[in-house]
Amino acid sequence: MANFHKGRNNLGGKANRNLIAGLIFFVLVITSFYIIFVQQIQVNKWYYFLPIMMFMVLASYFVKRGVIFRFGAKGENLGLAQALKLPEGYHVFTNVTISYQNYSQETDLIIVGMKGIYIVEVKNHNGKIVGDAEASEWTQLKVGRGGGRYSKKMNNPVKQVKGQVYKLSKFLKENGINVWVEGIILFTNEDVNVNVQNSSIPIIFPAKRLNHYILTCKNRQYLNKTLIAKVVEMISSVQKK
Repeated sequence: MANFHKGRNNLGGKANRNLIAGLIFFVLVITSFYIIFVQQIQVNKWYYFLPIMMFMVLASYFVKRGVIFRFGAKGENLGLAQALKLPEGYHVFTNVTISYQNYSQETDLIIVGMKGIYIVEVKNHNGKIVGDAEASEWTQLKVGRGGGRYSKKMNNPVKQVKGQVYKLSKFLKENGINVWVEGIILFTNEDVNVNVQNSSIPIIFPAKRLNHYILTCKNRQYLNKTLIAKVVEMISSVQKK
């Protein structure tokens, strides 16, 4: 089993904070209506209801964000569960923020081991994903509960991963570690099918294929134990900030 290095700012925590905020504003809405109608307080102007309307909007906003974060957290957990099945000697980091030239990006998973260094961007989308690696957006095609078909746009994660790879490579090089870093896009939802053209970044689905890819791919650089230890030390120092 791989060594686990847990980050602080995970999606599960963000989901819980947003859902709690949504609950608080929902309670404020109920309390406001209780004060007005049960206590029979006279409200003569429509704009007296503006605070209640604001509470309702905020409640909806935070609950929606919480649900989105929770869905994303589920995907990250599925990806993490697979990564941790890698053999002893591998290291798995979550939620590491890499900075270079005053620009930062948070990574979902970083895997370090004998076969190399991998940044894994985890997506939990379902349906059919189509697009081109050079496009700014991809299209997600889905079938609704009633059988209706619809589509929506999603950001292209290829460019996101390339940015993360670049920053981590430069960060390590500045600290005397010249190693190859590879990016991976991992779709964890079992009900997903991805058809993306011209991607130089491996796109893997389902999640259980992650380990097979890492252990069997033709990597550009093998890392010995000394180099692995140096990389782990540097990434750990960033993760703890």
